[in-house]
Amino acid sequence: MTPPRKPSAKSAARHRELVAEIARHDELYYQEDAPVISDAEYDALLRELEELEAAHPSLVTPDSPTQRVAGRPVSSLTPREHRRPMLSLSNTYSREEVLEWFDSVRDFLGDSADAALFHIEPKLDGVALELVYEAGRLACAITRGDGRTGDDVTHTVRTIGDVPRRLTGDDPPVLLEVRGEVVMTHANFAVVNTAREEAGEELFINPRNLASGTLKMLDPRVAATRPLDFMAYGLGACDGFAARGHAEAMEAVEALGVRTTGDLSLRGTLEEVLAHHDDLLSRRGDLPFDVDGTVIKVDDHALQSRLGERSRSPRWAIAFKFPAQTATSVVREIQLQVGRTGAITPKAVIEPTYVAGVTIEHVTLHNKDEIERLGVKVGDRVLLERAGDVIPKILQVTEDGGGEPFVMPDRCPVCDTPVVQDSEEVVVRCPNPACPAVLARRIEHFVSRAAMDVEGMGGKLVAQLVDTGLVTRLADLYTLTQEQLEELPRMGETSARNVLAGLEASKTRPFARVLFGLGIRHVGQHVAEVVADRWGGFEALRGASQEALEDVAEIGPTVASSLVAWLQDEDEQAQVDRMIEAGLAPATPAPAATGDGPLAGRSFLFTGKLERMSRREANEMVKAAGGRLVSGVSKNLDVLVVGEKPGSKLKKAQELGIEVLEEEAFLELVRGGDS
Repeated sequence: MTPPRKPSAKSAARHRELVAEIARHDELYYQEDAPVISDAEYDALLRELEELEAAHPSLVTPDSPTQRVAGRPVSSLTPREHRRPMLSLSNTYSREEVLEWFDSVRDFLGDSADAALFHIEPKLDGVALELVYEAGRLACAITRGDGRTGDDVTHTVRTIGDVPRRLTGDDPPVLLEVRGEVVMTHANFAVVNTAREEAGEELFINPRNLASGTLKMLDPRVAATRPLDFMAYGLGACDGFAARGHAEAMEAVEALGVRTTGDLSLRGTLEEVLAHHDDLLSRRGDLPFDVDGTVIKVDDHALQSRLGERSRSPRWAIAFKFPAQTATSVVREIQLQVGRTGAITPKAVIEPTYVAGVTIEHVTLHNKDEIERLGVKVGDRVLLERAGDVIPKILQVTEDGGGEPFVMPDRCPVCDTPVVQDSEEVVVRCPNPACPAVLARRIEHFVSRAAMDVEGMGGKLVAQLVDTGLVTRLADLYTLTQEQLEELPRMGETSARNVLAGLEASKTRPFARVLFGLGIRHVGQHVAEVVADRWGGFEALRGASQEALEDVAEIGPTVASSLVAWLQDEDEQAQVDRMIEAGLAPATPAPAATGDGPLAGRSFLFTGKLERMSRREANEMVKAAGGRLVSGVSKNLDVLVVGEKPGSKLKKAQELGIEVLEEEAFLELVRGGDS
């Protein structure tokens, strides 16, 4: 067999872009509850990444979105590991691809597939949750998180009325982990938003965001005022509980007092479950909660075990997504928004229109190319789609309103600075770092949970700080005083003290989070961690050259150039110096073990499914023992560690004469034995 060809520089660069873009959207969706693209657009990015990695296996890295489940625990809740990983599902919007999935099941199972029955249930648009029952009592409730570790939200889950504190029956299982979805009905969502409107509070966008935010609240008394529902769709680890198939398991779970999707689910042949999918789609608008598709599973547990799992998803299940819902409205105005990188984004203000459970008043138009493609103008009637039941977008103009074509400005709409446009981008930017809009967005990013995690600094306070001139650069945050803050509207002594305490605590955040918070273009969380691991602090990083940056496996020319430009920007470096003078002292990453470590001087890569440890644990083991990690099979790799079903990496390593170890031999090597 011909070995896989080396990826071109263009393919490698596109891979880095996709990894960074998907990671950003994961952060927005799972951590901020503020997605900016539809499910279909996200799925398209992920599919492109999967196809790129299939063509060039050497591009696959342990932290690739294809190798993990999106999402991660938030810092304010206690992390807790799942006994069994909570995987995502492969999904499709096409009946043909469902049939292709069935063909793959048949190929894998052989003759057994012909007699297989399937189970179909609605794909609830909520928040995945695992309930852990020990001896019949609810021991804890854990969010999906990254699939291996989630947040312990037991305190808020106990306020959900249909989550039993104790399972019914005289002989409950020793251990039963029930997995399901937390949702809010349309009726309850309307009640909550009506109460907030009467109180003059900001309305929630959709039931899923509300459910997610409620679960993560620290005060269960507030959570108890927001009526949530839980419905089971699967199992985790079990002891003393047995079922031959999924339908039987869900019936047994319901008999124990845990709610399931009940009559909305069906067990039958593939033709029968596909007909049920069509039925649920036709009834979608009448269901009491948001449903964005169905989930089709091989029912028999023994067949599920034979089919097994991929790194992100089981082979025995697929999500069949519903098409987006549409409506029409009229464009009343096209406004311009300025982001933290200076990007100027047009936004259509439309007549309020109800689509898929949400009233839409604003729709992003992305950039001037998109406006020209659509031909959208003020006064036009447009066809709207709430793609994935989350993000509204304009599909087309259905009626010309006779307005003038929209022209992007040549000056910033906020600070009147002449705009600039990179020859390789369609985005128009304001280059003025002191632009109030740019500054406000930069501050919001800097103080966010994923960066400096400053408690009490929301968007309204940031706007006040910028509007009053108290903060004209990021460094000004660390010179704020109690008196200055107390003079701001709705800022009392306690609130001001809490903000200052949050700023003080942020001074010792890890160096990677500081780098990410500074908002350097093309430097996301992962790249920031890579840079922090390599250079450790500002002093060392300031001596890094373009060549030294590009020498790091995960950093390409675009990212390196952006970092060098930032390092050479006198104003940016002056701001860093001011923050350091004000007490900023980022925590330095612990140095990797060197010298006498049993893996010192050798590089490692893992492939296939490991039995004794997770991929993350294996990587940490290498670093702790003085070894290095690489992202692909090449002459720079010393040892390939293989688990079950290692794939093409093994063949390539053998062709290059690279040492190959099985998992047990690797563990022996780490313990100090010979290979």
